[in-house]
Amino acid sequence: MQTTADLRKKRLDFARRSARAWQNYFDAHGLLPNITLSPEQISVVQQDEDQMLINGSAGTGKSLTLIYKLLKVMEQENEPKRILYCSFNTMLVEDARKRIEQSSKFHEIKDKHTLHMETFHYMAARILREIGFPNAEFLRINLENLRRYEDAITRRTIALVDTFMESEEYKELPLEQKLYKTHAGTFLMDEILWMKANGFVTEESYYHCERAGRGNIPRLTKEQRRTIFYLYKEYEKMLKKQFHDHLDLEDYALLLLKYFDDIPDLLKYDYIFVDEVQDLQAMQLKALVGLAKKSIVVSGDPKQRIYKRSPFSYRDLGLHIEGRKTRNLRTNYRSTKQIMKLASSLEFIDAENDRLDDQRFVREGKKPSIYFFPSSKELSCHLVNQVKVIQKNDPDATIAVIHRHDGDTYAISQCSVLMELKKHFDVITSSQYGRRFDLNKQKKPILFTDAYSVKGLEFDYVFLIHFDRDHYPNKKRIEELDKRAGDNKNSDGYKADFEAILNDEKKVLYVAITRAKKEVQLMYTGRNFRSICPFVRNFYKEDYDAFGFDSSIYSK
Repeated sequence: MQTTADLRKKRLDFARRSARAWQNYFDAHGLLPNITLSPEQISVVQQDEDQMLINGSAGTGKSLTLIYKLLKVMEQENEPKRILYCSFNTMLVEDARKRIEQSSKFHEIKDKHTLHMETFHYMAARILREIGFPNAEFLRINLENLRRYEDAITRRTIALVDTFMESEEYKELPLEQKLYKTHAGTFLMDEILWMKANGFVTEESYYHCERAGRGNIPRLTKEQRRTIFYLYKEYEKMLKKQFHDHLDLEDYALLLLKYFDDIPDLLKYDYIFVDEVQDLQAMQLKALVGLAKKSIVVSGDPKQRIYKRSPFSYRDLGLHIEGRKTRNLRTNYRSTKQIMKLASSLEFIDAENDRLDDQRFVREGKKPSIYFFPSSKELSCHLVNQVKVIQKNDPDATIAVIHRHDGDTYAISQCSVLMELKKHFDVITSSQYGRRFDLNKQKKPILFTDAYSVKGLEFDYVFLIHFDRDHYPNKKRIEELDKRAGDNKNSDGYKADFEAILNDEKKVLYVAITRAKKEVQLMYTGRNFRSICPFVRNFYKEDYDAFGFDSSIYSK
């Protein structure tokens, strides 16, 4: 039987809990124009944790919830705090900055704190320069610059391997440590960057590591790793001597971790918010965890992972998000049920597919469409007419045209579809998004972009112009695998790597489709309709409208 003292103590404990909850309450109403958070999202915003993961598929409002959590911290912290909002690619950070600047509340409280909204590399370069690394560059992280960066490294590694394999030193190596011909060029580039991305930069750590995410072709034996590590050290010497202490992008995180004790406390952050965390490399996330003095909140979706993989778990990197520290958002606020039904039918081998009965949708709309055109001229004509209709009937609409030229600047500049669009409309590319795309203007420019750069963004209407077998999956990736495989194309390793490429390419397609809020059209050209993307076989024919071909030939 409870005593009066026991009851008094319970009431007092309840009063204290209630006071703490009230003190922590954040009024999220009306902070961003035309945005009303759901109870599901508000619950995540109100929950305070030292570490937290916001998990959810495309369109569930992860990025928006993250911004609201950022605003909550800025309003409730009375003392000045250092706050970082970061992601991997520049366009996503620019978009987040545009959105938060629409908030009148943000402008009221922004001077209370120091807020940096930057890519990981920009943030890292700023800190590294402060602690004595003037060669850390402030780079715009987009697909074009990443391709240029990897091409430069490939040229260096090709020269390095060619020179080494002709040397007397190589000839004297034990047979088991000698490399295959397929270990040259892009393989060494990929291996070195993977080593750095995962922190395997000592011989023993590399020798004993699990090479998860590195594929099976070409095969690399344990003893051959000794030779690869030697080449890694020679590559580092090359960067220091011939390229004046040049830093690879993967070096930024390694240097932050190596010289962590030299980073003044005033350069670290009280709060860190990370969007699209699945695209960060392992050492980048580990560095961010270390830089967070009070709290780090990350958001992501494994089905949208389109960059390199890691053998590490979140726990390995210092992020402890078990139990209630992981929150799953299940209601889709961006795309219509019809758009998500098509995207969710893509079958991945390393991520659980969204089951439609586990998802909630607030909007219905037109079924997606797939068009075949015999020529680029006909595709361009259709696209121009579609955009004219949209701009007439829905003048506030945002429109994106997604291509698969990826980082090929020449192919982009010569793209007939882009040239035709420019004759009729105001069109911008990814590099112009930060300067030219104004959310507050009624008529916004059309964004012509790749599927990597557009991650995390959303548009009312999306047009994919390369839904063919040369671009989904990317033909160049298959050719590179074939080159590495040599005569081993029938091996289990080749088959596993081929499937991994298909899986990655499905994720790129998933990202592209799920950028659309109201309508998405997939288009392709070719000699005949049979040049269609093979991933169409994952779709159900009743989930899309087909034009120019018979959907029953391909779809379930």
